[in-house]
Amino acid sequence: ILSQGKQACLFLAGDWSKHLDFFLAGVELDPKPDGSKYDLVVILDCHGYDRLGPDGPELAEELKKIPLVVIDHHLLTDGEKSDAFWLHDPEASSTGELIWLLARAMNWKPSFEAAQGLLLAIASDTGFFGQSNTTSEALRASADLLELGGNLEDIKRRIKQDQPLRRYKLMGLALLSLKLHFQGRLATMSVSPAMLEAAGAEMADTENFVELGRDLAGVQLAALIKDSGKGPGSIRVSLRSREGIYARALALSFGGGGHLMASAYNDQAADSGDAALEHLLARADNYPLSV
Repeated sequence: ILSQGKQACLFLAGDWSKHLDFFLAGVELDPKPDGSKYDLVVILDCHGYDRLGPDGPELAEELKKIPLVVIDHHLLTDGEKSDAFWLHDPEASSTGELIWLLARAMNWKPSFEAAQGLLLAIASDTGFFGQSNTTSEALRASADLLELGGNLEDIKRRIKQDQPLRRYKLMGLALLSLKLHFQGRLATMSVSPAMLEAAGAEMADTENFVELGRDLAGVQLAALIKDSGKGPGSIRVSLRSREGIYARALALSFGGGGHLMASAYNDQAADSGDAALEHLLARADNYPLSV
């Protein structure tokens, strides 16, 4: 957008890991969007204001008179589409792929920074091109972005290798909580406020921790319970599953959503990580894992 001579402000909902700040160079972050400043609102990678966490209701009220565009690739249930202009394709690998297709159709040539950001979006959502959503379309979009100057080696180094020490300290503490359930089919891990304080870390440092449980032999579903200490409704549970087991179905039963095998939800009834674990195990008892 900036490369087209337009003005744009970015609002981030949720946690953002500091080691990703290099992707925001030159972009204005708006800590509290003001509806009087904008001609258009674009929501990326989710289907509406209600998916923007605690800020969602306030944002919906503040921005309700402004035209809304939603660009998303997640599966949606009936009634989840908000009143907006939509670019939605659940067959796409990522929202980044959809944005590139839109830019290409409009003959926009992205800057290096934009190409890097879109390439990161595709690479991260496909597990660096190792998951089932690594389609030929995703690879073609990535090839286009590489030809425009995108640098996968730089992305991998910054995302996979340039990790802060606090992340590994937190990972060690979280691994101590790792437990198996239902004859080893379900793996659970937890992150608590005490762990965050001990490691000097933040919740954003837990990115992809849930995959540690899924990678265990015999595990069909893994859950990471993230308790930031903010009370009921704030405890986030991330789910990852293998082929044949749909994490999204379990997430939907708690009011969450996401991809078929990578989903999440907030446990509105839990006031602690332990309570969220109890709720998860009770619900999973009627899930295919317990068969």
